[in-house]
Amino acid sequence: MTMSVSTLAGMAARRARALRPAQDMPIGIIDLSSEFPSGSTSPVLRESTIDAVEHHLCDHYTRRPGIAPLCRAVASSLSAAGVPIDENLITICGGVAEARYVAVRALAAGRNVYLPQPAPAVYRAALDFADANVVTFDATGEPPDTQGGLMIVSSPNPVTGQVVVPAVLERLATWATHADLSVIADESIGPVRPDAPFVRFASLPGMAERTLTIGSFAEVPGLGAWHVSWIGGAKRVFTPVRDLKQSITICTAAASQYAALSAVAEVDEGEIAAEYAERQETIMGLLRDHSIPYLEPDTVAFVVAQVADSTGLVDACRAMNVSIGDGAHLGNPGTVRIAVPSGSLAAATEALGSAIDRWKGQ
Repeated sequence: MTMSVSTLAGMAARRARALRPAQDMPIGIIDLSSEFPSGSTSPVLRESTIDAVEHHLCDHYTRRPGIAPLCRAVASSLSAAGVPIDENLITICGGVAEARYVAVRALAAGRNVYLPQPAPAVYRAALDFADANVVTFDATGEPPDTQGGLMIVSSPNPVTGQVVVPAVLERLATWATHADLSVIADESIGPVRPDAPFVRFASLPGMAERTLTIGSFAEVPGLGAWHVSWIGGAKRVFTPVRDLKQSITICTAAASQYAALSAVAEVDEGEIAAEYAERQETIMGLLRDHSIPYLEPDTVAFVVAQVADSTGLVDACRAMNVSIGDGAHLGNPGTVRIAVPSGSLAAATEALGSAIDRWKGQ
């Protein structure tokens, strides 16, 4: 039995009118450490998933690459961004951590891997397992002299929250062609602000045939915990990654896929971006009040503050029941990552301000 997106969305909307929004679980810690927005899954997304369960669409494994409507939606999104791709070259993964892991393990084994700086620490374990020879370099300078291997480009960067400017991406693409590199383009923390440039690496000349793109639905508030992401690309880079993913987990959880499908059909990304941008501006205002410099973010998920004593600030926040990310553990020492709060903005701002005062007074 199959159901269209519009049918599922219509049933979900009817039930959502009578369904109260889920409340955040009462916890003692305000978590501002995440790479993605958190919060409760919206009633529409929850009810779409319930409908899929009640119509026995989650009683069994889905097709191994993922449910066809979701694969088509991802392929359509890539095509609209200048990366024409067949839906059969898309596979849905169980969260961005799995997507990153299988991509690196499958494509980096025993090879030279080139990481433009700042390089996210999220790849470290997979690169170690793959026995890769890792070479870091400044993306704005001269690239290494090499022939063959793999480059990992993260834009927006999950360390800084910033996109790589088009001119730098174009230089990296030219180098990838001359050096005959395969490419993993980690674009999982998009979407970005409407006024920020976001060029999909695979859309650059000559890159479609050598680039595997990683994306995620975790930027939709409440979907991070559902662990659903995707990979897509040309056969030579896509096939080994898909095969490794399917050998590990067969397919991604059906319920998560139907939640993501509902997000594609129902979520107003512009409305989400506006709300989170407003919350982000509050965090940046607090940092400005305390004369703490920060990187101007292109995403709406978090702000990266520049502090030499990152561990001290993390500890001070923990003492005030606030959790933030220590850049020393994320691949960006001398910084902390502060996520946009999904719960009470006032409570988060008050606790974070008290923690900064405590840290400064030490």
